[in-house]
Amino acid sequence: MSVPGPVRSSHRRPIVITRPAAQAAVWQAALEAAGHSVVLLPLLTIHPADDVHALRAAWKQLDQWNALMFVSANAIDAFFAQRPGGMHWPRDAFAPRAWVPGPASATALEAASVPAHLIDLPALQAEQFDSESLWEAVRAQVGKGFRLLVVRGGRASVVPAAAPAPSAGIGREWLAEQVESAGGSVGWLLTYLRGAPQWADAEYALAARARDENAIWLFSSSECVAHLQALTHGAPAIWNDRFGSEHSCWSGSVAVATHPRIAQAARAAGFGSVHLARPGLADVLASIESIA
Repeated sequence: MSVPGPVRSSHRRPIVITRPAAQAAVWQAALEAAGHSVVLLPLLTIHPADDVHALRAAWKQLDQWNALMFVSANAIDAFFAQRPGGMHWPRDAFAPRAWVPGPASATALEAASVPAHLIDLPALQAEQFDSESLWEAVRAQVGKGFRLLVVRGGRASVVPAAAPAPSAGIGREWLAEQVESAGGSVGWLLTYLRGAPQWADAEYALAARARDENAIWLFSSSECVAHLQALTHGAPAIWNDRFGSEHSCWSGSVAVATHPRIAQAARAAGFGSVHLARPGLADVLASIESIA
């Protein structure tokens, strides 16, 4: 994917990447190449699911499903990490289709040797890459007797009460309801666990500096927003030495969110300015460049 070239400026807001650590390197490289100062503060951790036997069993039962929906690149990575030796995605006339919510996940499936003609995703010009847009692309496949397996993640722990709990997979639950309403049935496969990070003084110092410099925070999950609120509620003195309210401290900061639900969470958290961008790297970069 092409990205904007370096941009020279006397002063630019730092950019805080909150994506899981494994996904942050590509974004950091692209942002730094475009002339931005980057702060890495992952606000979501990814852990393998406890029951790998269910994952391995699912591979041996692929012929039972008409389609598998992978909710994210994390789900793809976890599912294919448990592929039994010598097994590959079927390629015959009865091979299940692979549904994904966006082009990045489609690329990950192709890298895992899923035939491109079996991958379904939203139209590239779709306003959002999400379950609602995916349904528009796949609804014609679904009828009586259709069987869908949703390959998903779950929460490793409960978000502390200090922060509002994010929605639990609203999009995928909605899509499952559409499949069932059309006469199909839905199974669920847990492949990984999402959790909140644990911050030490070093992370609080980075976050405090980004806050005081009115940074731009990139959010690709409403859970990241909730975790940030939880971490900064009752935080050590290194965080609270300038502001008395953890809500108002974000008034000078900017959030770039990749979905309307994430943008809503950022506004509720008190971010002074919230911008909506499609989740692709080029779109996020364009949104950042539009911010004064």
